[in-house]
Amino acid sequence: MMETIRTAANNIVVKIIFAIIILCFIFTGVGFLGFGGGNSAREQQQYIAKVDGDGISRAEFEAQARAVTANAGGDSSFIKQLRRNVLSYQIDNYLAYKFSQNINLAISNDQIKKFIVKQKDFFKNGKFDNQTYLNLLAVNNFTPNSYAEIIRTVLQQQQAINALTNSSFVLPIDSEISLLKNQTRSVYATSVDTSVSDIDEANITLEDEQKYYSEHLKEFFKNERVKVKYIVTSQEIAAKTIHVTEDEVRNEYNKNIKTYSYPAKKAYSVIFTTDKEQAKNIVKNLSSGANFENIAKTINQNNDISPYGKNGSLGWFADDDSLPQVFKDAKLKKIGKVSTPIAVDGGYAIVKLDGVQPAKVMDFDYAKYQIDSKLNKQKIQQFLESEENKIKAALKDSPKTIEELANNVGLEVKNSDWVTFNDKFSIAVHPEIRDVIFSEEMIADGKATDKISDLIPVDRNYGRFDFVVQTVDYRPEGIAPFDEVKDEIHKKLFNEMAQNQFKSSVDNILNQLNETGSANNVKFAKKYTLNRNSTDFDQKVVNMVFNLKPSASGKTVYGAELLNDKKAYIVALTKVDTPKEYKDISSELLPLFINNTHSYLAADIRSKAKIEIMPDSNL
Repeated sequence: MMETIRTAANNIVVKIIFAIIILCFIFTGVGFLGFGGGNSAREQQQYIAKVDGDGISRAEFEAQARAVTANAGGDSSFIKQLRRNVLSYQIDNYLAYKFSQNINLAISNDQIKKFIVKQKDFFKNGKFDNQTYLNLLAVNNFTPNSYAEIIRTVLQQQQAINALTNSSFVLPIDSEISLLKNQTRSVYATSVDTSVSDIDEANITLEDEQKYYSEHLKEFFKNERVKVKYIVTSQEIAAKTIHVTEDEVRNEYNKNIKTYSYPAKKAYSVIFTTDKEQAKNIVKNLSSGANFENIAKTINQNNDISPYGKNGSLGWFADDDSLPQVFKDAKLKKIGKVSTPIAVDGGYAIVKLDGVQPAKVMDFDYAKYQIDSKLNKQKIQQFLESEENKIKAALKDSPKTIEELANNVGLEVKNSDWVTFNDKFSIAVHPEIRDVIFSEEMIADGKATDKISDLIPVDRNYGRFDFVVQTVDYRPEGIAPFDEVKDEIHKKLFNEMAQNQFKSSVDNILNQLNETGSANNVKFAKKYTLNRNSTDFDQKVVNMVFNLKPSASGKTVYGAELLNDKKAYIVALTKVDTPKEYKDISSELLPLFINNTHSYLAADIRSKAKIEIMPDSNL
């Protein structure tokens, strides 16, 4: 059965099932008991983990892990976290399944049927369709029986969890909590920032930085990376350089006035028939005064027969190259004139000219925006082609450095920070660039070759770019040297120092207030009356206020809450108002009790499972 569940997890048909499993059995983590050292080499190769002796397929795990991490950025530690999440998900599903089996829950065929017919994946025209159901199962290699067994497993799990968690109840006496829930508190509040702290960055020594580095080496594991010098010209740079004048726009308008005109239009009606003799008779009747529209209403009104969709008026058409051939062949010049029968696919058409609109020149004030855009694009294209030719010519002179090249073409050399292969926030976001800067041409024997690349064009829907790049430094995957991360360490130590100093300053202010009722740099100006759902402050501040213990003697009580590294709130609690009557809030408490029961149940099941992770699992 476990194998069946694993197979189902990879099929679209049963994604709804696993959504239910997740809802029924959400674990916050898996209690791994250790790595399986006693398993055979074959088992270690076949399984990624064992749960109570039953193996989880390594191949299926890797397939799902690849799908999850395929488009994930970040370093190797982040990728490993995603892999752990995938394995945790697979183990959780098995534990939920095993639990429902152990307590012998029975699910009837009728329950399974009712569940299946409610799944919208199998609906057609708003209701369950048996053929759609069978087709979808077949596409995903399921039979009705194998699918029903998976549904039975899911419903067993759902029934087990509901039976245990939804049986909780709350006594009315527990609603005494409502006195606290509906309490209000009056406070004066003020905010303080890091200006209350006195921090000297010079207190961080080189020894401090080296000590931190040696004690936290794993923190500085880096992927393979390069530093790059490059020059770039782009559509954006060109747009800032070029300018289209009013005279240029006016000249383009006058020179190509036909381009900036609305074409003449003609309106046509048509009668289509499949019979040549009938077509001749219709033309004869029309020449005798018969009404074209009346005849059109009686001839071939079946839209499937007429290639024009219907007989009668077809509306307006531009009188240019796009005009349908049948109307060109009609050669009608005067309104109201009718053509002779014209042979077309499947029959004969009789055409009538209903109306003519002459060509109309666009107003200049309307056309100038279109012209300005057109000329801008032309100038940008010319600018980029000129820059490309200039760079290509300069590269032929084999410049010794990219600085020399930049000077010859009038561009600025840009310097990247360390760039990893999948870095989405650097020039490596462009595959054309990434493949060059990490190529064997740029890196040989673990060192940058300092070779200058050819011109690399990059075309995206948001712009066009031309790069020339030079990889100037290279580091393989591994622990970064101290010099590379020194600034990072200094910043980290300074932030820790600032955080500790700020917290210490806030604590000192709080001590002064509690001892003397006043403190430097603190002034309480505004009074607030808060309940537990107040939005005057961040919820952390509101929670802090309601966690303060009121003074029995009515003395002001002070509290503080750090919101982040740079801001804190200090409050003075002056009054507490508690309702005199109880309010029944059993219905509000019940979900909390259910959630607690669910958490304890999940923890208990995890604690009793033997979970072994195989060596070389890359977790």
